[in-house]
Amino acid sequence: MDVDPRRLRVFLAVVRSEGVVGASRALHLTPQAVSQQIATLEDELGVQLFDRTRRRLAPTAVGLTLATHAERVEAELVAAGRAVAAATGRASGIVRIAAFQSAIRWLVVEALPIIRAEQPGVTPMVIELDGRGLDRPLRTGEVDLVVDERDGDQPEPSGRGIAVHLLRRDPYRVVALPSVARTLHGPRSLAGVRWVASPANTACDFPLQRLARLGRFEPDVAHICSYFPSILALVAAGEGVAIIPELALGDARAVEACSIAGLGARKLFALQRTSRRGTEPAVDAAVNALRLGPRAPAP
Repeated sequence: MDVDPRRLRVFLAVVRSEGVVGASRALHLTPQAVSQQIATLEDELGVQLFDRTRRRLAPTAVGLTLATHAERVEAELVAAGRAVAAATGRASGIVRIAAFQSAIRWLVVEALPIIRAEQPGVTPMVIELDGRGLDRPLRTGEVDLVVDERDGDQPEPSGRGIAVHLLRRDPYRVVALPSVARTLHGPRSLAGVRWVASPANTACDFPLQRLARLGRFEPDVAHICSYFPSILALVAAGEGVAIIPELALGDARAVEACSIAGLGARKLFALQRTSRRGTEPAVDAAVNALRLGPRAPAP
């Protein structure tokens, strides 16, 4: 019996997403279309592929067996794409790039024309996400490439079936009004200042905690913001000082950036799916463009 590879792709997306809705987002189809494809596949095979008595769709024993074969088919298709790309020097397809605001503005945007110039057959699509839990949409197939950030002291992202590429090291800077910046010469000089802080356990929270340990002070947090334009606006209004990475300094107005010993840097990574047959050539093209790096924005 013949099995349509397109239906196998839909089936595998449902398995990975543990449901029809997640698969529909990954495949850019309606939930009804996904359900219809699964029903047709089950009719063609004459078996039930999912246990529908649970809250989340779980594959039956037969479904798990089919999923294993479907992953092999997917790997072979990737290998075929790599072989064609190697023979012709050209990759093709849509690459969905998930990234957070500052990475989009100063890293991804500059990579887009490079992708189009070097690989005209590749169509990049940017999807803005908030930078947390990005591995799940990558695993379920909702996106093809993720730009992730980690503080330099955090472990690098990792996971089975995920290829990780270091894109760049992005030094942190303390930003303050010029009159305040002139008084900042080291960690201890930061004792007593008010802070526009990032949320706990985000990349920019780590350098503040490092400086607090080095300077032996407890940060006086006046405001907590996630997005750099908001942080910089509060600093410019005299509401405190803040820590942002160098990549975001292009948004700075009426503030001065200082390099303080102990600040460190965040690291930006590109994450993509991989299998026994390697990675997808179209996604490789996007990773290579991101690796070239943007021009450093002027503070």
